[in-house]
Amino acid sequence: NLDPLTDFILDAKQRSEGSQGLLCLTGAGFSTESGIPDYRSPEGSYSKGHKPMTHQEFVSSPVNRKRYWARSLRGWRFFDGASPNVAHRALGALELSGHVNGVITQNVDGLHQKGGSKNVIELHGRNDEVRCLSCLRSRPRSSYQEELEVVNSDWMAQFLPAEAILDVRADGDAQLTVRNFDGFQVPPCSCGGIWKPRVVFFGGALEESVKQQALAAQQAAAALLVMGSSVQVFSAFSLVKSAVKARKLVAILNIGETRADPLIPQDLRMQYRCGEALQEVCRILGIPVADSPIKKA
Repeated sequence: NLDPLTDFILDAKQRSEGSQGLLCLTGAGFSTESGIPDYRSPEGSYSKGHKPMTHQEFVSSPVNRKRYWARSLRGWRFFDGASPNVAHRALGALELSGHVNGVITQNVDGLHQKGGSKNVIELHGRNDEVRCLSCLRSRPRSSYQEELEVVNSDWMAQFLPAEAILDVRADGDAQLTVRNFDGFQVPPCSCGGIWKPRVVFFGGALEESVKQQALAAQQAAAALLVMGSSVQVFSAFSLVKSAVKARKLVAILNIGETRADPLIPQDLRMQYRCGEALQEVCRILGIPVADSPIKKA
């Protein structure tokens, strides 16, 4: 029964006069139907014993950076090749029809934009760029990954056989059996600085401009719909808590419990997969959903 979700979206649209209408907050569960693992589900990265690298571990240790980039050689191409699923395309259609005004996403995969969403705030950054920690220059991650492959071709031939089973993790890397990364090279920036993916690692801080954008979007919205997120991370939970405190409409669409459950009425906590739920809402509202991924502009 998706009447509560449909009614919530329609109610938010009716309240949009003088506000920005419905704002959506999405997490890793929104992209699992694209084949990208999440962290906390029974099939997620944590259940496999995956411990994500923290910001401090990455910046403080050359060995840790070697391990991170070596693992990315297996996981990055899979992550970068993922396509938007029906949830992304349905959400893009709801924005186009005026039922959704914007998206704040915890995801770093860029699939909302590929699925047709235009007004997207990437709370935790984007995985398709790298930035120098010294001079702050940015470059496409794809070009850096190619550089890594060139300088580590011999290492890859020895330790990354093409026929090896791929065990991709939620942050775009992959599990490797190799433990010694002495021969692995991590090219520096031309200024000598360290290249880091333009994402917020665990223990890292949000970019201040992004933090303010997200807060302003939440304050301007009439309603907040959380989808595919357990909102365990404080940056996401604080947005929900602030919306509830401001007496805005707030609902959750997620498989499993969330940190925000005690704040939300039971009838507005809906345990459905994002794709099937949003596709059905679009059908009820007569909104067409693209059958294939939206191409980048």
